[in-house]
Amino acid sequence: MRTTARGPAVAAALATALLVAVTGCSSGSDDKGDGGSELLTGLGTLAGDTGTKRVTFLDVAAVRKLSKDDAERFASVSQPSSILLSPYEPGLLGEDFEVSRITTAVDTDEAGHWKGNFDTQAVITSLKSKGYKQSGDAEVWSHPGNKGVTLQVSEGDISYSARDSDPMSAVEPEKGSSLADDKDFGRAAACLGDDVYRADFNPSSDPGPVLMAAAGQQAASAAEHTEVLCFVVEDDAAATALESRLREVVRTKAPKFDGAKVTVQKGDRPVVRTVVPDTATQRPGRLVLTDMELWMAATTAE
Repeated sequence: MRTTARGPAVAAALATALLVAVTGCSSGSDDKGDGGSELLTGLGTLAGDTGTKRVTFLDVAAVRKLSKDDAERFASVSQPSSILLSPYEPGLLGEDFEVSRITTAVDTDEAGHWKGNFDTQAVITSLKSKGYKQSGDAEVWSHPGNKGVTLQVSEGDISYSARDSDPMSAVEPEKGSSLADDKDFGRAAACLGDDVYRADFNPSSDPGPVLMAAAGQQAASAAEHTEVLCFVVEDDAAATALESRLREVVRTKAPKFDGAKVTVQKGDRPVVRTVVPDTATQRPGRLVLTDMELWMAATTAE
């Protein structure tokens, strides 16, 4: 295997997505959409061509419940990764917008879809104050000249897109063309499992054996937390090599990853899966924030 500079850049992208830290405070819905997992339902709301960089899914309601007694521990994984929630710019949704109104969110660098219980009138008032006007559909709001983000706002959903041309196509995918229909996203989502409350997907745009790197957070309770790393690779040979490399990291870095299990799902688009249990004192997201050896072993491998 040879090492390139691509891996650290990919790892840094996911770490950036996880470092945003604002925690909500109210309870949310347990609705799973059309009978499927919330993860796949969320991926199904965004067009497949929005997933060229990173995609983050978050069950905001679930992480609120987990973090209610220890918000600091969950801070790195508790915030939707959205351009609408930048702490460095005035809020487009209004200064009084409550993140706690979001129940689930799926976001990319240019678009996203949230489910929740939103104060539609307050959001619309804020948009109007910034020069936004209704465009086409009564629920769609855009800035004259298509500058900035276009939004579709209702009490139960907020969709947004920063595309210059046909912006709502990013959040209204045609049948068979959503992120849920993408083969690599589908393989990674199945590997992470339906019970993840957070999932971060990083498709690779560079040549190499790792086609998709994904990190997931699972928790039966705040004290019973598990992290999952999934790597979709090009063939069975790459999967076998990566499995060996990850097992070596687990062995040499003991006791840091004690209890970790590395497995391979072979076939078309093989997936290498690493499941790492956390103790009650370890911070969720550590595998891509502090204890990065497993992540780096995969994302720098070619």
